[in-house]
Amino acid sequence: MSFQRPPKTADELGLMRGFPPSPDARVTHATQLLGPYNRWSFQNIQKLNPTADVWRGNGPVAHFDEELGDIDEIPYQRRDGTTYTFGEMPELSYTDGIAVVHQGKMIYERYLNGMQAYTRHAWASGSKSMTGTIAAMLAYEGLFDLKAPVTTYLPELNASGWASATVRQVMDMTTAITFAEGKPDPLLEQPGMAHPSMVENWMYSVTMGWRARPQGYAGPETSYDLLATMKRAGKHGERFTYLTPNTDILAWIMKRLLDKPLADIMQERIWSKLGAERDACWVVGPTTEETSGSGLLTTLRDMARFGQMLLQQGWFNGQQIIPTAIVEDIERSAKGSSPYSHHWWMVNKEHGAYCALGFGGQMLYIDPRAQLVVAKFSSYPTPVDGGEEFFHAFAALPALANALVR
Repeated sequence: MSFQRPPKTADELGLMRGFPPSPDARVTHATQLLGPYNRWSFQNIQKLNPTADVWRGNGPVAHFDEELGDIDEIPYQRRDGTTYTFGEMPELSYTDGIAVVHQGKMIYERYLNGMQAYTRHAWASGSKSMTGTIAAMLAYEGLFDLKAPVTTYLPELNASGWASATVRQVMDMTTAITFAEGKPDPLLEQPGMAHPSMVENWMYSVTMGWRARPQGYAGPETSYDLLATMKRAGKHGERFTYLTPNTDILAWIMKRLLDKPLADIMQERIWSKLGAERDACWVVGPTTEETSGSGLLTTLRDMARFGQMLLQQGWFNGQQIIPTAIVEDIERSAKGSSPYSHHWWMVNKEHGAYCALGFGGQMLYIDPRAQLVVAKFSSYPTPVDGGEEFFHAFAALPALANALVR
């Protein structure tokens, strides 16, 4: 076994302690996405950003039956043979909260870094999977045609790089838009210091509200304005490229056709039917549009409820919330060759598993073969995927799934 010292919690770091907090312990709007400040901010997004409420409805909470299992000793390994256990993984991967549901029963639940069962935590880019699921529902209902060009519904984009893209290409992120996703860090870069597409990324963070608008800013006023300026390089539909603006386009189509904000659409179609414990929230930008690709906030158990509903083919809390055909389509994609479909990551072809993934270690892992749902909130120190923390989570979850099907 190889176990390292657990990461420091927000309290151990002294973040936002005292009245007022000292300057070096203060978390601000500008630092909220950066480590170590995210150890506090990911559980306190509403204190730093405006949000739109998603009402849970007036029905009773859909409680999970509990059957706590002994899964702490399930091992997983590095390629060099170094072995860890599932019980070690939460601390090694900077977990704030983790819930494991197997065959509909809560078998493991743990909170760290001061998080509580009632705490609303950031989904970050895991939000895309919620947006994509709602879009799939509306397409199934006939609100729009996935094969239709985006401009059928958003004529404002006729002169942009989106003009020849279909809605399905947007949903599966196979558009060829020239947007530098995550490069450079939009919190640190300044216009004029990088390639124009990277400056576009910086402007995107301003129009979505993740970065304060500086004095003298002369870029697009809203995210809608910015989307209409984006260019195309290549042919849509040829390859997968992960680009958050695709999610904004998807949400814009839904809001345009229903004449409602995304928060209201989510409430009516999903959240008020789920038996959630708390209202959800969306972070909103300067013109009150929801940050559909990054801004969802819920409790851990409510994230698990959403995942369990999908595992059960859309049936949950005594009703069919999502049409079975939509979940079947996602599961078919998970067994295919595409890495991404319906705004979900396809992560285990053998099990047909798929996953919502978010900046800083947010995960909703759904494994139909193992009848497994894992909801995990985290606050990685560098918060990007592919590092040490990401390894622990993404090695432990398949190992757990394999152990549960034996």
